[in-house]
Amino acid sequence: MELSKQIRSLEELENFSKLLIKSLKPNTFLLLEGELGVGKTTLAQLIAKNLGIKEKITSPTFNILQRHQINNDHYLNHFDFFRLNPNDNLEIFQELTTDNLNIIEWPNQNPQFWQKERYIKIKLVKQNSEARIITLNVLYSLENSSMIDILNFFSPKN
Repeated sequence: MELSKQIRSLEELENFSKLLIKSLKPNTFLLLEGELGVGKTTLAQLIAKNLGIKEKITSPTFNILQRHQINNDHYLNHFDFFRLNPNDNLEIFQELTTDNLNIIEWPNQNPQFWQKERYIKIKLVKQNSEARIITLNVLYSLENSSMIDILNFFSPKN
């Protein structure tokens, strides 16, 4: 299923992040695609904020991964594959993804890391300084309540 919508403000993006959180279960990969400066890290920051993470969220471009504790049992793993090659071996990180939420910026730089997993793909396209087109691809079955909320968000009347 693919859904698209124009986002015109940071407030709309934050509302979208709150809906996404309902769909993000442990062992889920949230894949963020888009050009430099389009808002991938901003979306990751909003998700972290709405998960209750208080620490500053930055793009982990140079260290590949930043881990943020959500509660005593789970982490938000924030990956950035921008500087990677498709054949880079990331096995060292694979175990860290188990039972945690995982966000990957630039996922196509190393698709073998996530392709066998349950994932949601989001593509952001910049229209102008404020507006973005956000496209959502869900490649597994969401819970009904999460699905209804997401469908409502993407409906033309909103």
